[in-house]
Amino acid sequence: MSSGAGPTGGRIDTVDGTDSDVTAVRDDDSDGPRPTDLPLPPYPETLGHPAFHSLHYMRSPVELLNRGGREQDIFRAHLAGVGDWYQLCHPDHSKRVLLTERDRFRKSDDFGIAFGDGLLTVEGEEWAQQRKTLQPLFVRESVMGHAETMVEQVQRRVGRWEGGQQLDLQSEMTDLTLDVLFAAILGRELALDGDENIREGAEALHDWFLPTSYPLPRWMPTPARRRFRQGKKTLQEEADRLLDEAARNPPADPGEADDLMSLLVGLRESGMADSGMFTDEDLRDQMVTIIFAGHDTTTTSLTFALWALAEHPDIRERFHAEVDALDGPPTAEDIEEGRLEFTDKVVTETLRLFPPVYALPRVADQDVQFDGYRVPEGERIGVLIRRIQRDPRFFDEPEEFDPDRWTDEFRQNLHDFAYAPFGGGPRICIGRQFALLEAKLSLATIGRNYELYYLGEEGDHDGPPLSPQMTLRMKEGQEFLVTER
Repeated sequence: MSSGAGPTGGRIDTVDGTDSDVTAVRDDDSDGPRPTDLPLPPYPETLGHPAFHSLHYMRSPVELLNRGGREQDIFRAHLAGVGDWYQLCHPDHSKRVLLTERDRFRKSDDFGIAFGDGLLTVEGEEWAQQRKTLQPLFVRESVMGHAETMVEQVQRRVGRWEGGQQLDLQSEMTDLTLDVLFAAILGRELALDGDENIREGAEALHDWFLPTSYPLPRWMPTPARRRFRQGKKTLQEEADRLLDEAARNPPADPGEADDLMSLLVGLRESGMADSGMFTDEDLRDQMVTIIFAGHDTTTTSLTFALWALAEHPDIRERFHAEVDALDGPPTAEDIEEGRLEFTDKVVTETLRLFPPVYALPRVADQDVQFDGYRVPEGERIGVLIRRIQRDPRFFDEPEEFDPDRWTDEFRQNLHDFAYAPFGGGPRICIGRQFALLEAKLSLATIGRNYELYYLGEEGDHDGPPLSPQMTLRMKEGQEFLVTER
């Protein structure tokens, strides 16, 4: 049984998890209230006076949103410089925003600031064309072809670890996933102890969305915004360099391209795709998008998965038994043949508790209603993925790390949008197959050689302290002790 919020914000039960309790916008002249006649969602009492919401948000946006979501399925939070932010906390809401009524909601212009006209940003027909062009790179068969490169890059970095060493794991996993992305997708091997400008540039893309800066007026200069602009410029310069290399010798057959930039240039030069989509500026935007989105999700997944294994010895023991049974380093075949089944469940459960995109932002293109409340045209919406994935209506003991919950029966009976770490609908993350493969192979490669023990501080709900920015991350400086197996 699933449940939703009633017209007054209370909980009501539904039998089949459908949208029967969520009223769509009326476009006709039938009886019943129009969205403009409905009240706005409340400010939850647990968040205090709206004048202080910004202060709470700057301290911990995740805790602010989590507290509000425990009280209501839809609520408002007020951020100075931004205005009211409407939060949706039920999978029925996610389904409407991401699938059944997706044309009523658009991306906010914050995405354009960070990614220009890349795939994460554009809308409508332009998005459909870009998605169609890039999709072959990310289908399962193509992604599986990168497995060997992924494992080689992981071994290259973690092979330098030594027993007794202490690691800032968030930083180390960020470097590792950038290594994998550049080698597998961009055709360029980063120096293990170099290319700091690229690594710093990729990190700086987060800084536009720092909770201490995000609510401030956009014209206000801050150190974080300066770092963001410099980081974006650095990545654009690297994109220009790779683009120049690819353009000097474009492949006659784009299908034979060895890397993403060569493929895109080949498509442009061959006329196999609309050349208007492949200006130098467009290709540069795509690369900045892929550098950010292509490594950040896996960084978060690996960091929190290794934390969970460190904190749960019984789960860690089962994980090690599985990876020790492999004939050698993990392969794509090991995954396809089910030899990493428990590792898969560890990754799945990690993404449930610690979804990298903890709130999906959108903007209402017209007045809409949810559960008897009005969201006015032009207002910001947040689909609270993390809150939904910790909802006790859908997950028993939702704060517990329990990979065993992911049985076939449980998956089949779960609401389609109760677990959506990569979003959902047509705009579901194009790189999810790549991210999942990399997470499983990386975790297995590390686990065959090392055990990690968490030395850092505890945060909310007895988990590690969080550093939410554009995506959910572990707070810097949380160290792990490396032991060789």
